[in-house]
Amino acid sequence: MCGIVGYIGDHKALPILIQGLSHLEYRGYDSAGIACLNSQGNRLWLAKEKGKLEILQRKINGVHLASSLGIGHTRWATHGEPSSANAHPHTDCRNRIALVHNGIIENYEPLRRELIKKGHRFKSETDTEILAHLIEEYDRGDMAQAIRRAAKEARGYFAFVLISTREPEKLFLFKRSNPLVIGLGRGENFVASDASALLSHTRDVLFLEDDEYAILRKNQVQIFSLNNHAPLRRKSVSIGWSVSQAQKGGFPHYMLKEIHEQPKVVQTILEARLKGGKIVFDTLNEKTKRRLAKTQKIHFVSCGTAYHAGLVGNYMMGECLNLPIEATVSSEFRYEDPAVDKDDLVILITQSGETADTLAALREAKRKGAYTLAIVNVVGSTIAREADSVIYTHAGPEIGVASTKAYLAQLTVIALLSLFLGQIHPKRRKDFNSAKMARLLKSLRKLPRQIEETLKGESAIRKCAKELYRKKNFLYLGRGYNFPNALEGALKLKEITYAHAHGYPAGEMKHGPIALIDSEQPVICICPHPSKTYEKMLSNIEEIRARKGIVISIGTKGDKQLSRLSHTPFFVPSTEEIFSPILTAVPLQLFAYRIAVLNGRDVDKPRNLAKSVTVE
Repeated sequence: MCGIVGYIGDHKALPILIQGLSHLEYRGYDSAGIACLNSQGNRLWLAKEKGKLEILQRKINGVHLASSLGIGHTRWATHGEPSSANAHPHTDCRNRIALVHNGIIENYEPLRRELIKKGHRFKSETDTEILAHLIEEYDRGDMAQAIRRAAKEARGYFAFVLISTREPEKLFLFKRSNPLVIGLGRGENFVASDASALLSHTRDVLFLEDDEYAILRKNQVQIFSLNNHAPLRRKSVSIGWSVSQAQKGGFPHYMLKEIHEQPKVVQTILEARLKGGKIVFDTLNEKTKRRLAKTQKIHFVSCGTAYHAGLVGNYMMGECLNLPIEATVSSEFRYEDPAVDKDDLVILITQSGETADTLAALREAKRKGAYTLAIVNVVGSTIAREADSVIYTHAGPEIGVASTKAYLAQLTVIALLSLFLGQIHPKRRKDFNSAKMARLLKSLRKLPRQIEETLKGESAIRKCAKELYRKKNFLYLGRGYNFPNALEGALKLKEITYAHAHGYPAGEMKHGPIALIDSEQPVICICPHPSKTYEKMLSNIEEIRARKGIVISIGTKGDKQLSRLSHTPFFVPSTEEIFSPILTAVPLQLFAYRIAVLNGRDVDKPRNLAKSVTVE
């Protein structure tokens, strides 16, 4: 969602803020802006524009600003259409305060009415501007006190950063749910909504917790509790990945780079988690293992691509454990009064660790006494900190909005966790024995090389995309383990090409989707072998062919029968069915990517989408 950056130090703030915002472009935005204090600290300088960051850069090109204190923002519209007026930063009536904000002020309308009665003049349609005026209303010479009063009166989930001519040597921050990261430097300090904006300057960071505010000076960071105003001590964390990992590395798009990073990502996970014949999770201690062994029901809770990983997890866990297992979308779980109790395990899956609905679902699960386990990529993120236990995927920074390597990392971790629980849980499946475990681990170790082999088939995918890129409707079918990948393949296509795509369990085709099939309809059929439903998938393909549908198949290398039935087959190496989604996802990603490129889409920053959805 919205991107926030802030700087205080001895260097010129403007280029640092622009650079930080450029690192946050992947989050999705529709306008950008910057505010700085002049060198005397008695006047605000403000620039903001609708559209891409480059438009703002052109506007300020040639500006020589001596300021060493400022804030920047990329906005993703919620309240008020994309426009220069609605872009952040927002100011108060006297232009003493400039503020940037991520999240939603739920009671902004009554607050706005009350402030207008008191003489405040608003220049935008946003909920954000309320905060600037509310803080102005409460400012009696102590900005921290004004922030405390405003934060207590505003309802919702949000974070903000502000500067003020009243206290020109300070940067003020507040967090409630939406992430804020403080970057620590020498004679300078930083703040951002995402650590990737800070890596050019520092890897040492502090994470604000909910209902905490901070005051940054160039040589000091102070963190306080909103509730009792007590100063807090917080240990810094070192970010484990570098700027170079967050760059394109010669690829035309981040998405393609991240697709090609997947063999290494999976290899890294396996090297860290497989020690001899054992699965090791360094973040799960013996007490946690005993608690996991008592689990009576498992819930996967997640959003978007991570939800599809949870659906695959449903099948993976089901193969290893004789327990009830279900996958639920986070936004539904949090509102349905879920039937969970102290014997349940709730597994939250999220790349960013900041997804608003998944965070709310986590808190609901904890409120009901369930044990919570987070599968997260971003170290130190809110969900990683609040869950009872966490397993990091360590996929490195994922910049492309459409998730690729994070998805395969999630599937790999879930596969390992499923086998791990199959070893320690008394209700393991009867056929889950040491011989099966050894066979599965052997197959797991082959996956990085097999993903590399799959990537070598990209030329066939490129050729097929050239034939079909003008099509506006696609149907994706799969069964069992690969039904979730039918959903994921359709989602990837929708996200970055804007074509209409649907994923279905293939057995449901005759219950409606078959009406769509004609000689113009591409149908992507995921049909690896061996599989319990292989013969059934072949029958589905025959039905599509009988209606002249265009069959694009994803199957196992050497499958001559599938090749004969397909307009275009894509092949993956043979693996155990439980791991097949890790391989079949790769051609789906490449197919969506090639279709998007041929249609001239902005692959890394598709319209209306954000990398991390931190508001409802």
